[in-house]
Amino acid sequence: MATPKKEGWNFNLVSGSSSKSRNPKLDPPGFAEYIENDSQRSKTHKKDKTDQETADREVQIANLKIKKAWDAALAPGKSIPMNGFMLWMSGNSIQIFSVLITVMLLWNSLKAIMNVNSVFERFSSKEQGVARPQGLAALMELSKDPLLYPKVIYVILQCGCLALGVWKCGAMGLLPTATSDWLAFMEPKKILEHALGGTVIQ
Repeated sequence: MATPKKEGWNFNLVSGSSSKSRNPKLDPPGFAEYIENDSQRSKTHKKDKTDQETADREVQIANLKIKKAWDAALAPGKSIPMNGFMLWMSGNSIQIFSVLITVMLLWNSLKAIMNVNSVFERFSSKEQGVARPQGLAALMELSKDPLLYPKVIYVILQCGCLALGVWKCGAMGLLPTATSDWLAFMEPKKILEHALGGTVIQ
């Protein structure tokens, strides 16, 4: 049985709509241009959507870093009650346990204040390797830093821990707060009058 001959105008509408199987001669006027413009608009829309998603993701990451920075800034304040309780339990007598606790509290507070920039370095959104400004420009850059307030709160709370250690030293009598501690630097009183006993003559 002979198979019917396929003419040039026969095409299958079910096989798919790919551009390779489509005959451009059958397109109405303006159809190919519309396809190209629509494809270009789709690519532009996808690019804009990708850029918007990237910007939103960067904003979310920056907000998350600020939140974590505030958590790190408020962490010393949570340790103040515990440190105060430990200092109170150690007593005011001079012994190795109370002295070690006080010295460790003072040293950790001072070290944390000196290393405040390294503590908040992981939360910074600045690019690594960029030269930092100097002088007045550094002050202007510092005022615009979003981590300025967490750093200030962190230093204040560390100063609170430091003040707690200083109070403990005063309670143990290690601070020269009494008058007797400064006797070596006090001038002796000048004697203005001398009284001598009288002689009895018989």
